[in-house]
Amino acid sequence: MQEIFVAMAIMGCGDAGAACETLKIMEPDFETGAECNAAAPGILMRLTDLDYPEIHVDCDARPKLAARMKLDPLG
Repeated sequence: MQEIFVAMAIMGCGDAGAACETLKIMEPDFETGAECNAAAPGILMRLTDLDYPEIHVDCDARPKLAARMKLDPLG
């Protein structure tokens, strides 16, 4: 059985419901979505260099994020 890890993607969004884009995939991966979500506020507070009206976190299984970013799911 393949182990699945949860990755944290930092998303940048425009004004008025504009589409969001993945800006960064943070390391390390998390074992659960709950761990990822719990770490999100502290990580967001440190990301002061991103110039978007709205920044948020998307915690998802690594293979799903890899497909969205067109990366190797094992990378």
